[in-house]
Amino acid sequence: GAVLYITIIPPFWQTKTFYAVCIILIIAGVFAFIRWRTRAIEIEKKILEAKVAERTAELAHKNKDITSSIEYAKRIQEAILPRIDHIQKRFHDSFILYKTKDIVSGDFYWFGEKEGKKILAIVDCTGHGVPGAFMSMIGHNLLNQIVIEKGIITPGEILNELNHGVQTALQQGTGGVETTDGMDAAICTIDTETREVEFAGAFRPLIIVS
Repeated sequence: GAVLYITIIPPFWQTKTFYAVCIILIIAGVFAFIRWRTRAIEIEKKILEAKVAERTAELAHKNKDITSSIEYAKRIQEAILPRIDHIQKRFHDSFILYKTKDIVSGDFYWFGEKEGKKILAIVDCTGHGVPGAFMSMIGHNLLNQIVIEKGIITPGEILNELNHGVQTALQQGTGGVETTDGMDAAICTIDTETREVEFAGAFRPLIIVS
């Protein structure tokens, strides 16, 4: 019998070569996309790092300014505190333990002399750091006014005047800005001739060690 051979040539998109080219192009495209994305991420990272470095430098500069300002405030606060040697001349065996939590403190000690008597005060103001330091300045000035200017030397009366002065200074109970700030205090009036000690405290005790 007769034999007829027919060869059908498939379209190019069905050839192995086309499949191979497509696979190569896909792999190359994925690789190129990964490289592009990686490069874009690196550029974004460098931009972010530059911004972070800029902000960090700004914060460091501001922090330096703030710290310098607080350090200066510390020198002012220390300047108004009574000198230790001045107190030790009146009380030879005395000492002061004053360790602040922050650069500036809401705690302070005060010393004054009036009518031959020596008045000591230890005051703990509400708040720490800068807010406490503001309160300590108010307390220090009030004690100067009460003892040095008004001549009040009885501890109980000093406490009452201090309480009234703080309420007035902070406008407490006047309809102004409502605050609950205040001070815990221990006040002693000492007569070194008679060796008599008068004490009054607001949430701060007197401890006697014999």
